[in-house]
Amino acid sequence: MVAQTTEAQASSKANELKLEANALYASKHYHEAIEKYTQAIAADPTVPAYFTNRSQCHLFTEGYGAAKNDADAALELDSTFIKAYYRRAAANLAMGKLKEARADYREVTRRAPSDAAAQKKYSECDKLYRRIQFEKAIDSEADRKRVSDTVDLSKFPLPEDYCGPRMPLRTTLVPKSSLGDKSKANGHADEEDAAGRAGGQGNGTDKEEDMVEVEEEYVDLPFVQSLAEWFRDQKNLPMRYMYSILLQVVKLLRPLPTMVDVTIPEDTVITVCGDVHGQYYDVLNIFKLNGFPSDKLMYLFNGDFVDRGSFSVEVIMLFYALKLLYPQSFFLNRGNHESIDMNQLYGFEGEVRHKYPAQGKRMFDLFQETFEALPVAHLIQEKVFVVHGGLYSRETAKNSNQPDGDGVVRLNELRELSRFYQPSHNKLLCESLWSDPQPQNGRSPNPRGTAIQYGPDVTKEFCDTNNLKMVIRSHQQMDEGYEIAHDGRMVTVFSAPNYCDASNNKGAYIRITPDLECTYHKFAAVPHPNVKAMAYANASRFM
Repeated sequence: MVAQTTEAQASSKANELKLEANALYASKHYHEAIEKYTQAIAADPTVPAYFTNRSQCHLFTEGYGAAKNDADAALELDSTFIKAYYRRAAANLAMGKLKEARADYREVTRRAPSDAAAQKKYSECDKLYRRIQFEKAIDSEADRKRVSDTVDLSKFPLPEDYCGPRMPLRTTLVPKSSLGDKSKANGHADEEDAAGRAGGQGNGTDKEEDMVEVEEEYVDLPFVQSLAEWFRDQKNLPMRYMYSILLQVVKLLRPLPTMVDVTIPEDTVITVCGDVHGQYYDVLNIFKLNGFPSDKLMYLFNGDFVDRGSFSVEVIMLFYALKLLYPQSFFLNRGNHESIDMNQLYGFEGEVRHKYPAQGKRMFDLFQETFEALPVAHLIQEKVFVVHGGLYSRETAKNSNQPDGDGVVRLNELRELSRFYQPSHNKLLCESLWSDPQPQNGRSPNPRGTAIQYGPDVTKEFCDTNNLKMVIRSHQQMDEGYEIAHDGRMVTVFSAPNYCDASNNKGAYIRITPDLECTYHKFAAVPHPNVKAMAYANASRFM
């Protein structure tokens, strides 16, 4: 009798906690709701709905691995609980596991054949899975030819009625042998030969009479300023300029080291920004508040330029134009969303195909070439390590298998990393883009379902070993735009205010002087045209 009373009390307490969690969820306080659902589960771990409710909160906080784990726990309690299949399908899809997501949606339709919403989700997931599998089959990463080797700009003349920004022309000498059929009509040398010339690797046999004059387009300040306003007015660049800028960016980025050293000259500052996620009008606001990029006002944008926000093309093309204009003072780190899997789900691919339907697939593939060429990290003044995600598991370090190895990644390992792959290619690349800090010491699995979480002791060991003052990373929404953690040595900066038009968070950026004095600046979101976040995303249809 006493046991029954105790169980009833525990069940009643768990239900009260669930109701409190439901209220927090309804007000979009997802992290607090997770805590309450966790307390409810601790009071009564036999209720599948508590796990699926917490799973839904994890989905909204991008803890997709944790969301899947909760759905699994619910199904262990009740294998017929349809909501758990829904949650697991959404989590798998968010992690890019379309095959598993499709299987769960199919199970929902089997158990609830009259559920029209489930039928629609299964049909759309199946269609997306089959399309991506087909494209992989005909365009595998191992065998594909680089798009940058195939684009013939002569086939993309400017439209006669184009009245937008114009790239200026300049005359340059190139070896005649470098001009293949694709470039005779427009004076653009083959990219590989151009890269060889830039690196001083000619064969030494060219004679003066073998050189020819060609005209090439380039980026100058008036073009970039006009481009910023052109994009503000929601106007597209013609395909010729899109391809011209992307080809030049590939050529510029490819020779860079995986970790770039940055020196801040006297009378200069560098501004470090975090995720902007296609929020073009907030990017323009950063430049309004902090100043437009220049040789004296350096910028480093720390990844996740695209996806979620519906102006990702505008963001990345303005950034690439600025990189061409200021190669020594405007810097870009790769984020986890500069990747095929994320772009196919969270909007960038859909946006490219929508805005450039005639060349969408080809242009998207060329964007992926540029993303794989982006550096993974920057080192400011030899003391501030900037990376999108965070730090590393012990087994990632080269010396982890040595008897006296300390399992700490050295900066030279990043310098030597071959980065021209998708993030899952190796752990060092993946963890650089995906890891997150945690308040407690040690390491633990990441709720996102990939990479790790790491504590203050890991940060201290990494900084002390590599003689660093601090690490700046991004990758996580912060209510106030930034967070200083791990005894001041782990700073998160996030620059997408009112993230996805739904979060009411502030954005932030960090100004750093040559003597490494850091000042933190917060800002609110500004209005944007009536195109909602995730307008081009596949993932949003399944959440």
